[in-house]
Amino acid sequence: MAPYKLLALDMDGTLLNSQKEVSPRTAEAIAQLAARDIPIAFCTGRNVAELGPYLDALTFVRYGVLVSGALVRDFSTGDIVASYPHDTQTVLKVVEAGQIEDAMVHILAVEESLITIRDMGRLDDVHMDVYRPLYESCARHVDDIREAVLAHEGEMLKVNLYHLSPESRARSRARLQDLPLTLADAETTSLECSPLGVSKARGLAALCAHVGCTLDEVVMVGDAENDLEVLRAVGMPVAMGNAVPEVKRVARLQVADCDHDGIAEAVNRLFP
Repeated sequence: MAPYKLLALDMDGTLLNSQKEVSPRTAEAIAQLAARDIPIAFCTGRNVAELGPYLDALTFVRYGVLVSGALVRDFSTGDIVASYPHDTQTVLKVVEAGQIEDAMVHILAVEESLITIRDMGRLDDVHMDVYRPLYESCARHVDDIREAVLAHEGEMLKVNLYHLSPESRARSRARLQDLPLTLADAETTSLECSPLGVSKARGLAALCAHVGCTLDEVVMVGDAENDLEVLRAVGMPVAMGNAVPEVKRVARLQVADCDHDGIAEAVNRLFP
């Protein structure tokens, strides 16, 4: 019997390779784990709308710690296990800070992903063109992001600001540091803005309580700064080969990168 009772997987840069795909070898490894009744959870910044094709392909992944921990869902029943939405006035202030820097504003609500039509035309400028197929297929393109905010009161879980440069991101972070927010750098120039106290670690703790295990019994695999808190919280933190240096320092195990089936390696080594 494996000492670990749940496998939690970051997606971009971890479960997904550089082409935003799950390789056949990785899919088979986690399918075999699920067949042994070991729960698997996405632990990601994405929301339900952005998971569509992966949910269809990976039906054995039952749980999601989504939107960087702001939403925990049981996919098999559709039940929301936990939800931690933003305050509308805080979101409006984040939008304003992003507009000062001419950043792309991306809002993740419970069911929807919201991006302006203008920003869809400049994904390359803000270093997010790799996500174009996702945003074209899953996001709702709106004329006015402030109007979209007001229309989704009580449903907004995270705001992403995609900047023109790392220096621009640093200025946004400074402007936002006194608001009730949890801030995390991601991608090249992205700043993720979650409600204060919300993190993947908090969401994963809620999932553990739901399934009947402890964080010490969880394997979490990640690659980026926004995975650091949850990696520190679990019993077995695992870093992908492509992880940032801070993640590798926190991890107890390092596996191959996302283009060489690091997840399959982690499953084979930790769930014999």
